[in-house]
Amino acid sequence: MMRGTPRTFVGSVVLDLAGPVDPATAAQVRAELERHPRIRACELDAASGTLVVTARAAADRNDVVAVLERLGCPVRG
Repeated sequence: MMRGTPRTFVGSVVLDLAGPVDPATAAQVRAELERHPRIRACELDAASGTLVVTARAAADRNDVVAVLERLGCPVRG
């Protein structure tokens, strides 16, 4: 997440993870984020570590980052 970006978002946001993600962890990330009431969908390219999160209502980036960090997928930047 870049400095100076809003803490909340609606629509889609792209997050670059610190590295590739193994398939089992990628499935966990998708499952946990899609259970969040404000998140509509997420797409994770495990090989490149690129995550696209789409929110149906204003979602807090810190909530998304907390899930990623807990699952061992820190965000770059």
